[in-house]
Amino acid sequence: MGQPSVAVSPDVLLHTQCAVADALWHYTTTPVAKPYYVRGCIPDPHEPRVTVALWTGPAAREKKNLLLSIPLVSDGVLLPTTHVALGLLRLGRGTHMFGFTGRLFDGKRVLDGSALVRGIAAAPPSQDSDGRRGRRGFYFEKPGRLTTY
Repeated sequence: MGQPSVAVSPDVLLHTQCAVADALWHYTTTPVAKPYYVRGCIPDPHEPRVTVALWTGPAAREKKNLLLSIPLVSDGVLLPTTHVALGLLRLGRGTHMFGFTGRLFDGKRVLDGSALVRGIAAAPPSQDSDGRRGRRGFYFEKPGRLTTY
């Protein structure tokens, strides 16, 4: 997927994935970038990345799903949670080229979303947590059918 893996401790990875899932939960009911809503934030158990599932929402005439693999490390720096959300907001500002990662999730192709967070990590990550740990990830397989990780 283009970027070499950076060693991140399992505790830091768990904390970061929980913080990203918590931050993206808001966008399950509010579009992250029109017309896309977050349908899931699936943690990668082995690499510092998440797969973000997007869909065009309940009012769209044509339903489209988009699965993006988003790294949690950019240019060797662990991304703050807000930077992942900012990267997704970039979807609404132009055309992006996404390559296929070679992975499937829920029978669908996962695209490389690295370009969305490239260049965003200008500042060192802040401590996004107050010590709580929520869900590591979530996915709405169907409306009303939530899987948590």
